[in-house]
Amino acid sequence: MTKLAERLQAVAGEKGIALSIIKNNEIFPYINEAGEMQIKTIFPVSKPEFVIFWDKDIALAEYLEKLGLRLFNRSVAIAVCDDKAKMHIALAEKGIAMPKTIVAPLTFYEQDLSEDYLREAEKQLGFPMIIKEVCGSFGMQVYQVNDRQELVQKISELTNKNFILQEMIKSSYGKDIRVNIIGDQVIGAMLRENLSDFRANITLGGKATPIQLNDEQKKLALQAHHILGLDFSGVDLLFSEDASPILCEVNSNVNFLSFEVATGIDFAGQLIDYVISEMKCRD
Repeated sequence: MTKLAERLQAVAGEKGIALSIIKNNEIFPYINEAGEMQIKTIFPVSKPEFVIFWDKDIALAEYLEKLGLRLFNRSVAIAVCDDKAKMHIALAEKGIAMPKTIVAPLTFYEQDLSEDYLREAEKQLGFPMIIKEVCGSFGMQVYQVNDRQELVQKISELTNKNFILQEMIKSSYGKDIRVNIIGDQVIGAMLRENLSDFRANITLGGKATPIQLNDEQKKLALQAHHILGLDFSGVDLLFSEDASPILCEVNSNVNFLSFEVATGIDFAGQLIDYVISEMKCRD
């Protein structure tokens, strides 16, 4: 994420905005003996007017908001997006089209799912099946299992990690659409295709090309973005058998660099403009 932060910093500088890049291990919430909330940093930093929070440290995000800082994105939006179970529950409440999903039970040591549980999961989702750790990035914590033996093996490897089970959308194998949104506007989209993996992520070998969204795709992406209360996002859409869009997931900490390369669209510049506009409205 260093290159991403540096890109934002450079663009902001061109617009007269001085952005400081601070890692979450260079800043820490400090509560003194009187119960007063303060911020300490490893090196001197002026109090910011706003924070573009490109991290998933929810506790830190909430702490900064308690001190009155405006975060882009807000802590509650990041928290929901960073937990795939909570994200799917929030979107399902509003009737968003998604793959069939089972939220696995919470465990503290290791998974111990009964034969009846596994049988019902197989009945509802079939094979191949997708397992997703609820916290993960770049497709790294997403797995395909092809039968009961692989399902049991992978679940046992996850020990106490929370996960969801999903049906595989075979018509979208190795391909999806990444829709980048800022505020109320779709900034652009790219088709991601991977010929050697069921996951289309660029980091896993996927190739990106610009794509024009149809009205249905645009509507679904914006609905998900607004439901989760995001300032900016990367919404991933899958292709159903009839080509209608299905929501895969929504990313609050979107890596926009590959999007800028693929489309030539200045995501960083438009995000900084949005932040400036929002802060003026706040004043």
